Amino acid sequence: MKARTDTTSITGSYGFNAPPEVVFGVLTDPDRAARWLPGPGQVVAASTERVRIADGQRSRDYGVEIAADELRVLWRSLDSGGAHGVARVEDAPGGGSVVHAEVTAPDGDEKTVTDLLDEAMGGLRSEVSDNFNAG
Repeated sequence: MKARTDTTSITGSYGFNAPPEVVFGVLTDPDRAARWLPGPGQVVAASTERVRIADGQRSRDYGVEIAADELRVLWRSLDSGGAHGVARVEDAPGGGSVVHAEVTAPDGDEKTVTDLLDEAMGGLRSEVSDNFNAG
C-alpha cells in the first residue's frame, strides 16, 4: 500500500508597520500565541519549543524551531504527515517589515489553508500593532 503524499503549500508575504525585531518578538512569544493563531481549536499550551492546539477532544502538538539570528521560525506537526510551515521576517523597502510565510498541509483544501494563513497573519498584525503602539 502506498502512502498518500498529497499536500497543499501556500505562500504569502504580509506587510507590518513595525520593525522586524518587534514582529519577530511577537511571532515567537509563546504567551501571545493564543491571541493570534487562528482556529479551529485553541492554544492550550505553548513554549518556545512546542505548541499544543486542542479542538474538542483532540489535540495536536507542533514542534517549534526558532532561528533568532535569521528572524525565522519553523514549525512542524509532531504527528506523522501533519502540517508544517516557516515564517521569516525582513525589513520592508519603505520601512516597517514583511513576513514571508509558507504553510504545507496534508490533503489540504487550498482555500482553507490560504484562509488560515491570512487569518493568522491578520491576528499577528493586530497583536504587533497592540505591542508596538503600547511601547
